[in-house]
Amino acid sequence: MESDYLTPDEVAAELKLTRYTVYEMIKRKELPASKIGRTLRILRSDLDSFMQKSKSREVHLPFAPFSSHRESAQPFEIIFAGSHDLTIDLLTRKLAERGITLLPAFSGSLDGLIELYKGRVEMAGTHLLDRTTGEYNLPYIRCLLPNEGVTVVNLVSRWQGFVVPKGNPRMITSWEEFFSGSHRIVNRQRGSGTRVLMDFNMQQKGVSPETIPGYDVELNTHYATAAAVLQGSADAALGIESVARGLGLDFFPIQEERYDLVIPARFIKQERFLELLSVLRDPVFKQAIVAQGGYNVSLTGKEIDRMH
Repeated sequence: MESDYLTPDEVAAELKLTRYTVYEMIKRKELPASKIGRTLRILRSDLDSFMQKSKSREVHLPFAPFSSHRESAQPFEIIFAGSHDLTIDLLTRKLAERGITLLPAFSGSLDGLIELYKGRVEMAGTHLLDRTTGEYNLPYIRCLLPNEGVTVVNLVSRWQGFVVPKGNPRMITSWEEFFSGSHRIVNRQRGSGTRVLMDFNMQQKGVSPETIPGYDVELNTHYATAAAVLQGSADAALGIESVARGLGLDFFPIQEERYDLVIPARFIKQERFLELLSVLRDPVFKQAIVAQGGYNVSLTGKEIDRMH
């Protein structure tokens, strides 16, 4: 039986947001919450009402559609959609120290670019591998935002690989073994960069989804897939090293990828985005990224491309 009350973490999981974003929504009185003892609780009926209102406005994220008037009304917020990465959580905290609220929704790389195209967000995060060229992100950005002036800035380069239990008892160290059908996996949602990478390699190797136990189990964050491995409901998942390390799991690297931020050119000179670039280029911030494990920061904060 469903509980009448939900924790902020449970709401975050349901809305595919970070806990920080849910607390911001509560603080802004967008989502009603009550303090019970020392913790906040959200009524299931209030959450259902909130979600219904979002649907009635044809909004897939808990933010109102962007308008050009908004930038003067809320000068210290940045609305973000895209791929999940621990560095986004770290960036959210660092920007908060400077008085800027990053409101992230982890919708996957492809959906992040689509939400940016629709004007519902002000920055997207993506790590999409183009199957034809082998290049990351830029072919998708050119395709989905052909007439939009955008600046592409690198967040991190990171390792994707196999997240496995401690000691890697099944010795999963190759795509062939991962796709052998002998192991239960857990998958990311369609449109995520991780899913694109998996499907690309399946296509290259002629592997059918029906032969892989767990291929149809879709989760929305690297934490969720790694947690399935930790809990024993999956034998392996494709994910990132920082999350595996954080949960005490083992990790076998398979491919380095580039995670970029896509920012409309009309915003790039605004104070909030200048602060964001300042954080990205701060050596202390880069050290904090490296400490998480599995990241390369040689391009962090650098402009990858500018499209007009």
